[in-house]
Amino acid sequence: MLRAGIGAGLGAGAIWGLSGCGEGDGDGDGANDGANNTGADVSRPGAVPTPAGMVRTSWSTDPYALGSYSYLPVGATPQARAALAEPVGGRLFFAGEAVHADNPATVHGAQATGYAVAAAVDNEADAGELIVVVGAGIAGATAAQALVAAGHEVIVVEAQARVGGRLHTVRPAGWPVPVERGASWVHAIHASNLADELDALGVATVPFEYADVVVGADGELADDDFTDGVSDAVEAAIEWADELDDDVSLADALVQSGAAAEVDAAALAHFLRTELTTEYGADADELSAWWGTEEGSEGDDLLVVGGYGALVDAALTGLEVRLGWPVAGVAHGDDGVVVTGPGGEVIEADRVIVTVPLGVLKAGAIAFDPPLPAGHQQAIEAMAMGLLDKVWLRWDEPWWSETAEQWTRVAAADDSFTEWFNLAGLTGAPVLLGLVGGAEARGWAARSDDEVLAAALASLDQFRAAGF
Repeated sequence: MLRAGIGAGLGAGAIWGLSGCGEGDGDGDGANDGANNTGADVSRPGAVPTPAGMVRTSWSTDPYALGSYSYLPVGATPQARAALAEPVGGRLFFAGEAVHADNPATVHGAQATGYAVAAAVDNEADAGELIVVVGAGIAGATAAQALVAAGHEVIVVEAQARVGGRLHTVRPAGWPVPVERGASWVHAIHASNLADELDALGVATVPFEYADVVVGADGELADDDFTDGVSDAVEAAIEWADELDDDVSLADALVQSGAAAEVDAAALAHFLRTELTTEYGADADELSAWWGTEEGSEGDDLLVVGGYGALVDAALTGLEVRLGWPVAGVAHGDDGVVVTGPGGEVIEADRVIVTVPLGVLKAGAIAFDPPLPAGHQQAIEAMAMGLLDKVWLRWDEPWWSETAEQWTRVAAADDSFTEWFNLAGLTGAPVLLGLVGGAEARGWAARSDDEVLAAALASLDQFRAAGF
């Protein structure tokens, strides 16, 4: 899920109807998701009612994503993004959120690389050349649209049976709003034209303020000043690390600088879990203290409630898109490129743009001939793929009266699903969206839907007990 409404994003997973209907088809047509069982669960008296529907993601187990979005771990620098963005011999080009210098892990960052790579290709190409674009996510769709507008012939090949990549809107039956498996937010609305583009497409968005209520470890509402000073401690740790000769993790910087000792330990752990891990898809012990939190734009956010996927659909309208076409190899040389498909099919073209997620590049799923230059390979190895997964739950009627947009709980590390977004006031729909990131998300990725649902409801029981 791209972070900018990826935000995550975001991936493979189940769509459930919860009255014995069984698992959905994964493509989001919702044929098995029409249950209306919102009565109290007799096996959990006094607990949160069983939801009528559930959608979960598991981006790390999706072979065409292998994570949600990129981040810089210890030892990596932003130069890795620039190195991967360099064209190879004027024939092979890369685009996608992982190569954006300022706004990686965002929809607008990925889109910007699509425009940039299209301009770079057009500058190299003769009129009317054939360009293959690998990947029908927002970067690939943007590049393809721009190149067609510039007069080139374009073929888009996509491994999955759908377009969108980590922008993945589904509309299960019975759900009152579109469900975003991937990106949900437009971050820093003044950093791009995304908000205007969505508006022009008739895609509804709503301002999102992240108004948060926190349930403390004692089960009572925490004071408004619960995390006061924690962000200052994190900044102090980063400033301390900036003076070191070698990069360290943010977690090590917090401890070794003494900044962690200056704030309440529970407040710090809660802040890192809900403000950092679900933002970057990585934990403090994974993120570079030098660069891990330095990326991204500041500004107001919008929640997309009308279907983010329309952005890609519009960009690809009228273009040649071959679905179910995972690329096995890319050969590139002075005379052009040869792109090999799943059954040995080949497309001979003048140039190729590869927009697959960093996780796919790290897995070596595409064989490059000749192999990528050392700078590109080192960049792929240096960066890391973060993970943010979602659990969407819907009821026919809300069981809660709390109006805050964001709910979080102070909890032990093994107590999961502690961050929720309340969409009822924003959309009028009785829907809650839970987030889980980093190592916690990796731990849940292969767990069953029943286990995920049970843990999610157990967490929500704590909010209900606190008076929500």
